[in-house]
Amino acid sequence: MMKILYVTSEAAPFAASGGLGDVMGAFPIAVSEKEGFDVSVIMPLYRNIKPEHKADMEHYADISFKLSWRNTGASIYKTKVGNATYYFVENNYYFNRCTLYGEYDDAERFAFFSRAVVEFMLSTQNIPDILHSNDWQTATVNILLKTEYKVNPLLSNIKTVYTIHNIEYQGKYDPYILGDVFGIDERFLPYVEYNGALNLMKGALVLS
Repeated sequence: MMKILYVTSEAAPFAASGGLGDVMGAFPIAVSEKEGFDVSVIMPLYRNIKPEHKADMEHYADISFKLSWRNTGASIYKTKVGNATYYFVENNYYFNRCTLYGEYDDAERFAFFSRAVVEFMLSTQNIPDILHSNDWQTATVNILLKTEYKVNPLLSNIKTVYTIHNIEYQGKYDPYILGDVFGIDERFLPYVEYNGALNLMKGALVLS
């Protein structure tokens, strides 16, 4: 079985704001119906996920990790949709919000989520053959796997794919926050720097 992990900031019917949510609610399930594929999806556990969906979730794991200077962690829940397994990263500080995006600390929120995805794989030994991330919110996963975590033998053989659904939003920030917010060493700045700014989409494109 080829193991595929889709990483997304949204997926219907759980939480969706547009095309990305529609794709991640349908495409993984379609792939999971084909013989030879073990498909899973991981996304944040947002406040506005409907109670009936949350009722179907079961606790899967608790993880702790370090993000730059912060000691943090998450609880992981899971449910099945067809043959696909959906995992949810719960952290009330970052995701117990009224909206999916547009918060003042979106950079930190999705830096946390991306780091949590990598630490989830390590903690649970749930290692995919292919990791497929989507849009700027999950670009950091691919960047981490090909920089800081590249030397980890459990993760070094993962093939990474990156899809752009909305090129207008590229995850552009001041390079000053690379270490403080994303926990990425300055020696990796050339991978993510574009026109004088930190550009997460560019980093994922270069490193996938």
